[in-house]
Amino acid sequence: MDWDQVYEDLDAVLHGEQEMSHHAAGSSSPEPLRRCSDAEKVIERLCMALKLLTARAQHDRADEKHPAIAHLINLARALRAQEVADDPDQVLGLARKLAAVTLDLVERLEETGTVRGLTEC
Repeated sequence: MDWDQVYEDLDAVLHGEQEMSHHAAGSSSPEPLRRCSDAEKVIERLCMALKLLTARAQHDRADEKHPAIAHLINLARALRAQEVADDPDQVLGLARKLAAVTLDLVERLEETGTVRGLTEC
């Protein structure tokens, strides 16, 4: 898994040019997925990131110890189960939801000491 690419996806989906996180360099367009022909690839990467984060959390039993992590894992599973629609607005909405849950899960796993950045997963 290319975690640098995942961070770039998170920045592009959640922030566009408005704000870049400390994780990625470069710039992206304000609404990258509206014009991006590989929106499905971004969604696939975010789904894979969530799958790996979920597995790590469960392996370390973080979901049993922390209700917020268990809740995020349930959200991640529900989002990963959604099919990608043909409607650009729905694609963007799904990508934003996936990105938000991914970022929240990373932050919670870092707070609990389960991971130290995405590259550990």
